[in-house]
Formats: sequence, C-alpha cells, structure tokens
Amino acid sequence: SGGMAQRIMISLALSCEPRLLIADEPTTGLDVTTQYQIVQLLRELRQRTGMAMLLITHDLALAAQICDRVAVLYAGRIVEVGRLEHLFGSPRHPYTKALLASRPRLGLKGDIVTIAGNVANLMHPPGGCRFHPRCPNAVSVCSREQPALEPMEPGQRVACHNPVALQQEVAAGG
Repeated sequence: SGGMAQRIMISLALSCEPRLLIADEPTTGLDVTTQYQIVQLLRELRQRTGMAMLLITHDLALAAQICDRVAVLYAGRIVEVGRLEHLFGSPRHPYTKALLASRPRLGLKGDIVTIAGNVANLMHPPGGCRFHPRCPNAVSVCSREQPALEPMEPGQRVACHNPVALQQEVAAGG
C-alpha cells in the first residue's frame, strides 16, 4: 500500500540516524488515516531524536501540523518566511494571505476563494515581483524590481514592496 511504502522510505531514510530529514510531499496520495499515521510518526521522530526536518509540501494543513517555521514560495522564489503562528495569524505577503484564504475549510458556505489571474510562466516570468500581475497590493515598483526578503516582525521576513498591514494596524485604523 502507499502508506506502507511511505513508512519503508522513512525507515530507510532514518536508518543512518540523520540530523536532517528532507521530506518531499510525504503524505501525497495517501488516505486520511494513513496521512495521520505518517504525521504522527514524523512528529514523534523529531521529538525523540531532535532531528531537524525540511518539509516540502503544498499542503498547508500538513505544514501546520509538523512545522515550526514555514517558507512560502511563489514561482520559485521565497516570498515570506517565519514562525508558523505569524504566517498563519498575520501573513504579510499578499500571496501568503491569498493562499491561506483559498484553503478549503469545514463549514465554509459559498464558493471557495480563488487567487485572481494566472500562475506565472516560469519559462518567461514577469519582471520584478513574480506575483505582481495577480497581486491586489501591487504598486508600480513591483513590475520593475524584485523585492528583497526583508525583516518585518522578529523572526518573519517578507519579499514585498507593499506588504499586507498587520491586523493590529488595521484594527487601530493605521
């Protein structure tokens, strides 16, 4: 089964007691029960051995279960990186915010939120920020200059010329 194959691959990877495990989509194609078992196994291994893990996934729910820090990529570039609670609670890059808003959720009424526009063509990416053609916060500099990954809050970095305002700033009218 797929779950058994994943367990065997994880066992093989861990047989030499690595200090770093690179897990590329470790639960893709597995049923929900097996996904849960794999997640529990990975969490237990991290806690028991102190091993670091680099999780590569498109599954935000999986990242939320396993990761302490998350890097969000768009069209091959890191647009935001930070502690899990910062990214999920106060995303600063418009793509991160849109990605989180587009997640399917239980009890969601109506249409699923989608991200406007088309995915960037990686053979001919747009100039400047690769997300600017789809970005609701885009300003003129976005099409000309690739933003640097700059510190925002402690432990959080964002590559954006016009980042999303903090929830506290919005609530305070700033």
